[in-house]
Amino acid sequence: MLLMGSSAFNARDLPVEVKERIDGAIACDMKIIVGEAPGANRLYQDYSKSKGYRNVVVGHAVRLRYNVGNWETMQYGKDLKERERRMIEDCDSAVVIWVNRSGVIAENLELLKRLGKPTYLYEYSSETDTAEAGELDPRRTYDPYYYVKEYWGKRKATR
Repeated sequence: MLLMGSSAFNARDLPVEVKERIDGAIACDMKIIVGEAPGANRLYQDYSKSKGYRNVVVGHAVRLRYNVGNWETMQYGKDLKERERRMIEDCDSAVVIWVNRSGVIAENLELLKRLGKPTYLYEYSSETDTAEAGELDPRRTYDPYYYVKEYWGKRKATR
């Protein structure tokens, strides 16, 4: 299970709904893949450590910034975009915290959707201090420019 989220998520604790998903993964002894960026990823790591869970891999790009549980690490790429894409490809399911419809997370949601990975989404707005949570909606467009970016990225790579 991939735990992914916005660096802008500055809550002191994970939402109850998210903790329940992580607890379910722990109960099934699932491998948890988590990033090391500030925000949601640090909360995910702190929570996993508080549970004493060991089946965790911390994914990073160039350098490792945070590994509170001294878990196994894996370099998933040389930059943020490659790291995120490869972590998504490596997971079977995901829990994502998305704050203020950030673009990077929106792209990741589109990739998760396209790959058919079961994803639980916790969407938070700091402007209205509201949140919605539930399974990723296969009919919803999370990043309206996703396919255009993919097209131009592939064209650029072939030049």
